[in-house]
Amino acid sequence: MTKILVTGGAGFIGAHVTDRLIKLNHEVLVVDSLKTIGGIPFINRKCKFLKGDITSKATLKKIKKWKPKIIFHLAAQSCSETAYDNPKEDYLSNGMGTYLLALLAKEIKVKYFIYTSSVSVYGSKLKNNITEKSTIEPDSIYGISKYAGEMFVKQVLYKTKIKTAIFRIFNTYGPGENLNFLRKGMVSIFCGYLWKKKPIIVKGSLNRFRDFNYIDDCTKILTNTIENKKLKKNELFNLSAGKSFTVKKLIFEILKTNNKNKYSIKIQKGTQGDSFGYHASNKYLRKKFDNYKFISLKQGLKKYFNWINKIPNKKNLTNYHPLKIKND
Repeated sequence: MTKILVTGGAGFIGAHVTDRLIKLNHEVLVVDSLKTIGGIPFINRKCKFLKGDITSKATLKKIKKWKPKIIFHLAAQSCSETAYDNPKEDYLSNGMGTYLLALLAKEIKVKYFIYTSSVSVYGSKLKNNITEKSTIEPDSIYGISKYAGEMFVKQVLYKTKIKTAIFRIFNTYGPGENLNFLRKGMVSIFCGYLWKKKPIIVKGSLNRFRDFNYIDDCTKILTNTIENKKLKKNELFNLSAGKSFTVKKLIFEILKTNNKNKYSIKIQKGTQGDSFGYHASNKYLRKKFDNYKFISLKQGLKKYFNWINKIPNKKNLTNYHPLKIKND
């Protein structure tokens, strides 16, 4: 049993990561401010939980006292659109928070530091076959802050004995997202409108394109990192299924999953900082993770709606988190 810290462990991806680590018999401390907006907050009953902000000295002091051996750093302001509501908070959380946590990791000499970055660091100019060596040119506040986090990991930890892995995560969807929050997660937003039986509002062109990951794939790859003997001391990956879909095709697949031939769709002006399109090469990731086979978009949407269709249309979805339903 290894002591593992998961920052942001009550958020969308973090809750799934925490659950899997616990099932792998690790002792997990979750630190979360519970300000998550894209996911339904969920605190696993089998973890140790500390409500706090990673920029807080008091929080960092408690983490130091607990002395984790591995850190999964997922805590972040994770929405590109809302970053413009409060740029200072976005930078403090994603940039400075990562810097402070990296300093702590160095001080207590953890064995492994895994940081979840974002596709947003690439910006809009790169469209096809983005590799880990592609040009970094973020054109959103969120992308800038996530890349700042990457740079702090490199500056503070690369010359130490601590192993690091940075994952630039592409659009991830699945059970546990907050279907009421319609500003984050393209798949979640469109599915949310359908769940509410309202017209699907598309902010921007139907020809925009993205890569989409199902949550289980993201979770398995992240948690398998700590036991992966193929990884070098400092690794950097695009975490992507490696297949792109236009917004038009995505909506078609969502409607097809629900046996709907026609549905009202309204096109509006795009949001600030939104990339037109990007598509990643996951060749390096698959090489290091035994040619991992990703769940297809069709399969993922079917799994997603198996959960969505069980949820009543309510404002508070706390009791409907998939892990809560599963473990109760």
